[in-house]
Amino acid sequence: MEYSAVRQPIYNARKNKVAYQVSFWHRDNPGLKAIPMSIFDDQSDPRKLNELLSKAGMNQYAENKTLIVSFQRTALEKLFNYFFSSRGLVIELAHNEKLDDELLALLKVGHKLGYPIIIGERALLSGNEAFLKFCSHIKISAKGKNLNIVEQLTRKAKSYKLRVIIDHIASDDDFTHYRSCKADFYKGDIFSKQNLVEMRSNKLNEGALLNVFQHVMAEDYCYAGLTDILAADAKLTHKLLNFLNSVMYGREGTIYSIKQAVCFMGEDKMRKFVSLLTAQELTDSRPEDIYQQSVSRARLCELIAIHSGCNRSIADRAFLTGLFSNLPDMLGLDMEEAIETMKIHHDIRLALQGQESNLKHFIEMVLAYEKADWQSLERLSEQKRVSSELLPRLYRQMLQEIRTETFLVN
Repeated sequence: MEYSAVRQPIYNARKNKVAYQVSFWHRDNPGLKAIPMSIFDDQSDPRKLNELLSKAGMNQYAENKTLIVSFQRTALEKLFNYFFSSRGLVIELAHNEKLDDELLALLKVGHKLGYPIIIGERALLSGNEAFLKFCSHIKISAKGKNLNIVEQLTRKAKSYKLRVIIDHIASDDDFTHYRSCKADFYKGDIFSKQNLVEMRSNKLNEGALLNVFQHVMAEDYCYAGLTDILAADAKLTHKLLNFLNSVMYGREGTIYSIKQAVCFMGEDKMRKFVSLLTAQELTDSRPEDIYQQSVSRARLCELIAIHSGCNRSIADRAFLTGLFSNLPDMLGLDMEEAIETMKIHHDIRLALQGQESNLKHFIEMVLAYEKADWQSLERLSEQKRVSSELLPRLYRQMLQEIRTETFLVN
């Protein structure tokens, strides 16, 4: 059985990615993001849990990082009956679990078995402190709270020697704001909306990068014109050819010139490569996650478009829509100014502005999946007639292709 899930990164105070939170999609209860009980149906061999978790896609989500997985108490009981190492797995109690004596007894078992356990901020309320003694972490939401409240909650958690995760960070400013609380970990858009004026001016004025990008954005662009633009900047030409050959290595042979590249690859694929190089250049002094998130969105948008029966041209534009959905974070501008700077195709522009277009639903579906907003995803899937059963397969395909860069030659 396949499970719909998404991973979301957890960062430390130095903005290093240290873990992934995996959220599952329950169609009968979209607000619940806990691991499905059906994973534990076969308990004939207690050593099978590793295999069961692999079937749920865990090994694909982890990438050598710690995994945080939400559990309901019934699933916890099943987990604790398996001979399964606690290494690499952090348990988070499902948000809707009642804090009662039965749960407290279960937490004691988990604590004795050595499982790191995350509990929600409700446990900090007066009368619930007994639960804190058997947990290792606490998650505090920054949403709708001022700094003083978060600081008070963090101090109380620290007094119980708990490690603190602050959730719902909406921007780099938010991250800077709440980091003063001296929490241990952060979840949310911690790189969003940074002031990148210096980086922006350097990158967009470097050689012919912006001219090349704007040239290939045009319908039926002229490859002779592209060659002429690049001829004025040998450094950028060299960089583009290196980029192409690093991806094509061992697959298609070596590309020696821009003319050869365009003739060999075709206009649409060349447009994709130039766009990827542009995104890479704009983010090369930024955390790798910005570029990785952009490319992940791009490929998932493209896959959804392909499986929706769209033609190649629409699928390519869906790719570019996903790729440049992060433009504000790449350029340190709001979306309107960023779109104007890059001279993006009209259909893509409409989608990025949230206006109605044949590309809008693709990026909306990807963003909903990324945020584990299962209710919105269900609605959007019905509108585009995309099977919700298909999406987890496409998501896992995207993760695999991003790791191996095979999406670039597909």
